[in-house]
Amino acid sequence: MNARVAKTLATRLTLIAFTALSGCTASLVIETDSPPKASTVRTLEWPLHNFDLAGTRFTPSDQITPENVASLKPAWLFQHGVIDGVSNQTTPIIVDGIMYVTDARGSVYATNATDGHLLWEYNVSGKLGGGRREGYIFRHRGVVVDDGIVYTAAGSFIFALDAKTGEPIEGFGDDGMAPVILDVLHLKDPSIDTAISVGYWFTTAPQIHNGMLYIGTTRSESHIAGGYVLAVNAKTGEVEWHFNTVPQDETDQGWEIAGPTWVGGERNGGGIWETPSIDPELGLVYFAVGNPFGNSTKRDGINLFTNAIIALSLDTGKLEWFYQQVHHDVWDYDSGNQPVLFDMLVDGNQVKALAQASKNGWLYILDRETGQPVHPIPEIAVSTETATEGEEPWPTQPIPHKANGERMEPVSPVYPINIPAEQLEEYHLVEQFTPIGPNQIFAPGYGGGSNYAPIAFSPLTGLLYVNAIDQPFRSGRDPMGYFSAYDPTTGELVWRQIFEGYGQAGAVVTAGGVVFVGAGSNTAGYFYAYDAATGEELWKFNTGSGIFASPALYVIDGKEYVTVASGGGSRGRRGGDLILTFALP
Repeated sequence: MNARVAKTLATRLTLIAFTALSGCTASLVIETDSPPKASTVRTLEWPLHNFDLAGTRFTPSDQITPENVASLKPAWLFQHGVIDGVSNQTTPIIVDGIMYVTDARGSVYATNATDGHLLWEYNVSGKLGGGRREGYIFRHRGVVVDDGIVYTAAGSFIFALDAKTGEPIEGFGDDGMAPVILDVLHLKDPSIDTAISVGYWFTTAPQIHNGMLYIGTTRSESHIAGGYVLAVNAKTGEVEWHFNTVPQDETDQGWEIAGPTWVGGERNGGGIWETPSIDPELGLVYFAVGNPFGNSTKRDGINLFTNAIIALSLDTGKLEWFYQQVHHDVWDYDSGNQPVLFDMLVDGNQVKALAQASKNGWLYILDRETGQPVHPIPEIAVSTETATEGEEPWPTQPIPHKANGERMEPVSPVYPINIPAEQLEEYHLVEQFTPIGPNQIFAPGYGGGSNYAPIAFSPLTGLLYVNAIDQPFRSGRDPMGYFSAYDPTTGELVWRQIFEGYGQAGAVVTAGGVVFVGAGSNTAGYFYAYDAATGEELWKFNTGSGIFASPALYVIDGKEYVTVASGGGSRGRRGGDLILTFALP
C-alpha cells in the first residue's frame, strides 16, 4: 500500500468513526486506486435540524472540494408561494430521497430531493388560530423526520405527518395535532384559551431522540412567564416533562436557585430560539435560553435562567447545570443558537466540550459534563452608571479568555467601529455593557453578535465556524457579516471573512474541506463557499435575496447536493419562498 492510498484509507476510517458517533445515515465505499469522481459517501441524509444530535453540521461527504467547488451550479429550485412572515428561515430536511421544507407558518412541503418536484404539502394555516392576528407566526425554521414521521412545531402545536403521504398520524394528539404548550399552561391556569394569546408559540424545529421530541417555546418579547422546555412523546403527543426557564414560584423546578435572582415583581422572558443538542451517553439535553423582558427596574438581580445554557436530564427534565452568559440583560443579548457538542484534547486531557456564541458577541466554550469553562471566563467589571431611575445594573459580566489568559477575540466587534461622522454629531460611543441611556451607540446592537445562527464543527480541521453580525445600535450604516473559524482547544481565532449583509445564518462544513454559509442583505443574498482550513473564498452565488437560513447537505447515489433557503431583506423583515439546491455539473 503506497503512502497516498494509506492516507486516503486513514481518512475514510476517521469518517466512519465520526459517522458512527454522530448517528448520521451514510454508507461509505473506500476507493484506493484514484481520486473518486463521486463522493465516497454514497448516500447521506440530513434528518435533523442541525444534522446530528450534537448539532455539528459536519458531513462526511467529499465530492465537493476546494479544487472543484468553483464549478458548482444550481441543480434545481422550488418555491412554495408563501412569502408572508419574517424571512425564509427553514433548513431543509432530507430523508429517503425526499426533501421537507416549511414556510413561515410551519406548513410542510415535500419535494423530490433530486429534482425539486412537489410530492405533497400540508397546510397548517387554518389550524393555528389565537393571538392578535389569526394564524400569525413570527418565523419558522423547519421540521424533523424520524421513523417515517415528519414533525413540525407550528403555532403552539406539534403536528405529526406521514413522511410519504403527508397525512396526519392517528394517535398523535387529535388527528395528528397536539396542543402541547396549552397542555402545560393549563396546569397552572385552565382558563387560558390559546397559547398564542398569552405569547407562546414555536419558531424552531424539534429535536428527537429515542421516541421523544425535545423543543422550547418562544417569545420573550411577548412577556411570556418563562420559556417552557418540553419533552413530548413522539407517538402520542403527550408532554412527558417540562421545565420553565424563568421559575415563577415554588412549584417550578429551580425556584430555590432562580427565585432570589428576580427582585421587584417582573418575571418574564426566557424564550427558546433554537433546537437543543443531546448527548445520549451523558443523558443530557442542552438548551440556549433567551433574554428577560419587561421593566428592568422591576427585576433586580441576574435574572436566572435567562441568557444562559441549561443542561437537563433527558429522562426527567431535572436541571443538572446552568451557565449564564449575560447578567441582568437590558441589551437583548439572547443566547439564541443551538449549542454544539464535540470532543477535544486540551493539554493532553480529553474534554467533552460544548460551544455556544451569544448575541453579546462572545464565544463560550464549556465542559458539557459540568458546565464549567474550559478556558478562563472571568467576571469583568463593567459600568454601573445609569440615567434610569430605579435601575440596578449588575457590576460584572463573564468575558471569555483564551487558554493563554488573553481576552478572546469576539465573534463580532464589541465596541462600535466604522461609524459615519454625521452619526457622531448626535450620538456618542459607549463601552459594551454600559447601562442603556440616551444618545448611545453600542456594539453589538440588538441584532447581535451571534444571533440564532448555529455553529458548525469539523472533526477534521478541529475548528468551530461561527457567523455573526456587526451592526452597532444607531450605527447609521449597513450591517456587516463576520464569519470566523476558532480553535476551541486554545480559543484562538484562526481565520475570518467579513462580507456585506447580516451574518445571521449558520454554516455547514464537509469532509471535502469546504464550508458553506449565506449572507442576509437588503439587495442581494450571496451564498459563499470557503476553504475550511484557510478561510479562502472559493465561490459565491447571488440568490437574489437575503439568506437568513442555515444550509443543509446530502448525497444521493454519490452525488453531493448543498441546499439553502433564500428570502429576506433588512433583518429578514421581508419574506421569501425560494429553496435553491446546488451540485457539480
